Amino acid sequence: MTVRNAIRGTVIGSTVAVAGAVLVALAPGAAAGPATSSGPVTTLGTCGQTFSPSTSGAKAYWEVQCSGGRVRISGWVEDTASDGQCAKVKAIWPNGNTYFSPAACPKGNRKSFTSQYNSGNSVNAYLYEYDV
Repeated sequence: MTVRNAIRGTVIGSTVAVAGAVLVALAPGAAAGPATSSGPVTTLGTCGQTFSPSTSGAKAYWEVQCSGGRVRISGWVEDTASDGQCAKVKAIWPNGNTYFSPAACPKGNRKSFTSQYNSGNSVNAYLYEYDV
């Protein structure tokens, strides 16, 4: 499995910069058009926020859920193009823990996911596509 050099991602909500990332800020719950960057593009979500990103070949939805000083994301990811790629959501917590959703592919395949809880009240997450 090879991740493309230019990950196609979409940013919504408050954002935190990752080295080399292109950032676009929109209102939570809004969808943005495709963005291209030389690296990951992330969104910083806090308790109760929802996100609906899309790329040229994928879309996703997730909610940031908090309980007892811990945070997780829960939602779905879908492959929307017959382009030989799969789609995933990646979440990274401030403590460095990382979660990858199940892969959605081929076109029309949708996978639900719920990450593990981690301490805190925010999580960085993004939708991406990769070659299979």
